[in-house]
Amino acid sequence: MSSFGGNKDLFAEESQLLHDSRLTLARIDLSEAEWQEHYRRMVEEYEKLLGEARTLRRIADRNQRRLDEMNAELERQNQLLREKEEEVKKTQQAIIHNYQRISQEQSEIDKRVGRIQIVLVVMIAVLTVVILFMLYYLIFDPWRAVKLMESLKNTK
Repeated sequence: MSSFGGNKDLFAEESQLLHDSRLTLARIDLSEAEWQEHYRRMVEEYEKLLGEARTLRRIADRNQRRLDEMNAELERQNQLLREKEEEVKKTQQAIIHNYQRISQEQSEIDKRVGRIQIVLVVMIAVLTVVILFMLYYLIFDPWRAVKLMESLKNTK
């Protein structure tokens, strides 16, 4: 059998033998020895062809097994990718859920801080007014400040 490659006929030798055999069959003047020689040559070539066919079959079977194994591995990898994709989706959903929860908590904290700021501003304003009154009485009317302190002391 001829070697693999290009556009060459893989069965060129066998095709030539078949052509020669047809020509031999068409001849009527062949002797018994010529017929036997031709038949022997055909058997030898058939034996070679059968051996090559068996070799090709083993190679094809081995390649098919490899292909089946590769397809099975590819399917396993695809399944793994699908599982990873599901994990990623779940992780993304968890992240989104956590982000929403944190945003809501941040909003509530911002509201509380705002209320505390308002209370602090009011308290500072009240303290400022009290301190200013105390300074006023101490500086401009100390006698009244002393009386106020005594009255506060007596009420306790």
